[in-house]
Amino acid sequence: MRKLWHITPGILGAPIILFTPKWVTLVVVWFLALLYTLQHLKLRRGWRIKVPIADISYKQMARKDELEGNHYLGSFLFWITMALICTVFPKLIALSALWVSTVGDCFNAIVGQLINRPRIPWNRGKTISGSLTMFVLAFLMLIFSHMAVGMDYNTRFLIGVSLIATLIESLPLYSAWDEFTVPMGTALILWLFYGGKLLAPTW
Repeated sequence: MRKLWHITPGILGAPIILFTPKWVTLVVVWFLALLYTLQHLKLRRGWRIKVPIADISYKQMARKDELEGNHYLGSFLFWITMALICTVFPKLIALSALWVSTVGDCFNAIVGQLINRPRIPWNRGKTISGSLTMFVLAFLMLIFSHMAVGMDYNTRFLIGVSLIATLIESLPLYSAWDEFTVPMGTALILWLFYGGKLLAPTW
């Protein structure tokens, strides 16, 4: 159930980015960012409020350490990061960051749990099988995002972006920070390569 929640934004968010005006995307993503911020603050400060969507998500998706520590850092970081990316960057970059983070990171964890050896030398909590899965799916998601917006792509460049996203995900950081580092890292690398107007009012 947790992984279903994790991949759902990639499934439901993509049509919003692709087929609606930018302002609609921003309303949706910032609304969700607000809900998950409230949920995170509620847990940290002990507020007795029920936050729509985020409260249900927390009960079904929160990591063990989030439940024990009374916080929801992972989802809070993800939605704030995606809200910033959608606000600042062009459509291709927003879609790519969304798919690499949700699909790549989701199946990375699933495969890593199924095939839990060998471990990555610099992060014993991660597996080589999981990172290989992340790399392959990140590469495929980058191709699909380019195809979705009708844009040509350089295969070698996308391999490089996928490799960097995989390396970022494998760093020995607290696991929730993946929700910031992976999508933001992907977005920044793509923007440095392609350029494009920042903070544009339309896609």
